[in-house]
Amino acid sequence: MGAVLSTFNSVLNSAATIFSIDVFKRHFGKNCSDRKLVKVGKLTSLILAIFAILVAPMVANAPDGLYQLLQQLNGIFFIPIASIMLAGFFLKNISAMGAKVALFVGLTFYILTTFIFKVDIHFVHIWGIEFVLNLIVMFAVSYFYPPTQEMQQDNIVFVEMKTWKYTKPMAIMLCVVTVAIYILLGNAS
Repeated sequence: MGAVLSTFNSVLNSAATIFSIDVFKRHFGKNCSDRKLVKVGKLTSLILAIFAILVAPMVANAPDGLYQLLQQLNGIFFIPIASIMLAGFFLKNISAMGAKVALFVGLTFYILTTFIFKVDIHFVHIWGIEFVLNLIVMFAVSYFYPPTQEMQQDNIVFVEMKTWKYTKPMAIMLCVVTVAIYILLGNAS
């Protein structure tokens, strides 16, 4: 019980600190005192604690279990952020505005289809639809609001990459172990 309360307290303090310094101070109170930031942090902690208390019965009574609920909640941020990261790595013509709009659309789409309207599709399939939707939104918004300038990276350093001599044997072993686990656990029922 102590570990659970300690973790909960740590999350509350971290969230309050992030909100106080990174959101409130940056956007609303650039010149506010430390005393004011502490008050904002305490208020943030109070609001989050009340929210956690209100949500706890829903989590405890999750119809498919806690693990399934946590996986569903993972999709709220995981897919929009993953799609933006992958687009940022591999596509040059995606703008910051496109990424921001896609993040909002992805969050809204997933919450609506999974928790509000409860579409009769498994949430993992909704992840796939959301991923494609995010890419379409990023392309569309970036077409109308193109990137203002192409980013140039300075001081590029090349690192010589050497192949690990055990790569192939370990890859084969990993595949064999994975197949063995599937066979053993598949026959367990």
